[in-house]
Amino acid sequence: MTTQVSFSKLEKSYAPDFRNKISTARNTNEVYNAFCHTVASMFNELTDSHKFRETDIDFYPERDCHYELGTSMKCEPLIQECLETSDLSRILDDMAQTATNRHTHLMKHPGKTNAKIMRH
Repeated sequence: MTTQVSFSKLEKSYAPDFRNKISTARNTNEVYNAFCHTVASMFNELTDSHKFRETDIDFYPERDCHYELGTSMKCEPLIQECLETSDLSRILDDMAQTATNRHTHLMKHPGKTNAKIMRH
């Protein structure tokens, strides 16, 4: 029987800041940056390193799979193992869906977003 590892503690530690960054994003670039930065930070914590950066992951709201890991992440054995044997893939999928929803909202309602920016 295979043991399933859970990263729910990691998810819970990053979720409040991630949700805040996504909900206050004023444009699609801020959504992209919030997603990529959070994922890179999580992976750095998993591997106890600081080698991953925002540029090591891409966010694609228009695709079925809303993100793609860069070569350096794909080649990291610990990350591959975590993706295959834990709930890490689900966590990334959930985060990507949240970012995609905000991205879609910003694309559909740019006037509302700009009006909020002008008020602050």
